[in-house]
Amino acid sequence: MSNRIVLALAVAFIAAAGALTAVLVFQPDDGEGDSAAVARVVNPEQCERLGGGDARACYASAFGAMVRAERDPRPVVETIADLAWSQGGYLLANCHGVMHTVGRRYAKQAGVTLANLMNYLPQTNDPGCPAGFAHGLVTAVGPDIDVRNPREAAQVCSEAGTRYQRYSCTHGMGHAFMRIYSDQLRPALGLCRRLGEQAAPDCAQGAYHDYWFAVAGADDAQLPEGAETDPRRLCGDQPLGFVRPCWYRAFVDNRPEGAPVDSPEELDALCDGLGGLQRSACVTAGSVIGPPDPAAQLLICAGLSKPADAESCVRGTKVQNLLDYPTSAHVDLISRCAVFVGAPRAACLRWLGKTLAVLTDGKFARRGCPRLRSASARRLCLEGARTMEEALVTFS
Repeated sequence: MSNRIVLALAVAFIAAAGALTAVLVFQPDDGEGDSAAVARVVNPEQCERLGGGDARACYASAFGAMVRAERDPRPVVETIADLAWSQGGYLLANCHGVMHTVGRRYAKQAGVTLANLMNYLPQTNDPGCPAGFAHGLVTAVGPDIDVRNPREAAQVCSEAGTRYQRYSCTHGMGHAFMRIYSDQLRPALGLCRRLGEQAAPDCAQGAYHDYWFAVAGADDAQLPEGAETDPRRLCGDQPLGFVRPCWYRAFVDNRPEGAPVDSPEELDALCDGLGGLQRSACVTAGSVIGPPDPAAQLLICAGLSKPADAESCVRGTKVQNLLDYPTSAHVDLISRCAVFVGAPRAACLRWLGKTLAVLTDGKFARRGCPRLRSASARRLCLEGARTMEEALVTFS
């Protein structure tokens, strides 16, 4: 039985017994947020009741207190991740962003540097709490980066243990580059370009993620005066190679009216009036804020009338939510590409083959793709899996 299942049962038992009690501790802010005292709540249910930015600040303070004294924070971060998976709801959906703040503040007080960064980065493919903590750590080492040679700094990412962790580190570099330049996109993207064509789009996605944090007022990111906040205008003015990274997280921390997207009609309306690459990238971004079940996402994608929209929608499928599931569940998901016909079916098999390979650090190519029923499905799955080392562009 997994730790997450055990923890879920424990939480359920304690809740049923009425033993979950909140402990409120007020402490002065550490100088990185508001000057007012911050409520630190041990019971996460109390944080969730606050809602919005107050809930995020509450969780960040509580989780920050948990890791603050740890020489190696990774076991505690894993405990927090287990809690988020067992709680679900607001915490699971927002833990990544919350842990950005926790990681950044921890790095500052623990003296994390570019040289010792790998001693602190979580060794997991979990895209939620641990990845957020990792991105916060990388953001914090920005002052160590020589902007004259950003590729040298990014070489540390090659030391990560899995493909997902290397991607995550590169994404974090985008956040770090933004903080170096006070969340100014142009110079930060310039540093991303200098990482090379394989890393640049994933670094750029981190840079745009920090920009959308600033728009939302999250993680102490500061939006430059007069900066654009409408993704249609901002992403419409970006270099072609960065349009998809720009759009990908546009709705995650800045939900449009009517979110989440639960039907093909809602997704179509969200991107109404856009065409070409801009529409394609918008459809992917809308898919990202769709149902948490990737199988349900595929059904929405299959309901889109235009094949190009269906292909773009598949790029937002949250395969990451199947992280702890067996290979059989991964095979079941990619088998659902059968709901498409023609080009969207091929695109679905390639994309899920690629992302499931990333999720499993290549194992899916060996254990999953060969289990698909048709020869064409197996071939397309493997074609995707073989590209797992290439830029991911739309992934988290």
